[in-house]
Amino acid sequence: MNRKELLQKAGMAVAVSGILSTLSAEDHDHTTAMPTAGKSKYAKAMMAAIHCQLSAEVCLSHCITELGKGDKAMAACAASTREVISLCDSFVKLASQNSSFTKKLANLCVEVCEACAKECDKHANHHAVCKECRDSCLACAKELKKV
Repeated sequence: MNRKELLQKAGMAVAVSGILSTLSAEDHDHTTAMPTAGKSKYAKAMMAAIHCQLSAEVCLSHCITELGKGDKAMAACAASTREVISLCDSFVKLASQNSSFTKKLANLCVEVCEACAKECDKHANHHAVCKECRDSCLACAKELKKV
């Protein structure tokens, strides 16, 4: 693992840790009128989408680096991770609001996550970040199918 990969993984770990601590802190009753992710019926799906989004961010960064080195094979992977990032972010936003469109977006998100997992699978044996992205996309799709 090179220095850049180490920094990417450390950054992702810090981000996930912060999100988890925020969500666990929200589980306490502070008598607020706002619903919290910990109490949401979509809490597990939102956590899977957040993890997937973060993994896709790291993968996209890696793809851009590889594209810069001339590895054109990473172009489709970069495109699919951008789609995952956008949809997972949108899903979390709608689900946290208990939107009536949450299920429809979850179905589209499943489709995009599965397509990204298929693309990342092509690189999973050579790039650990692609393997991580593939695995988190599959886990996200599995959880979102329950919505």
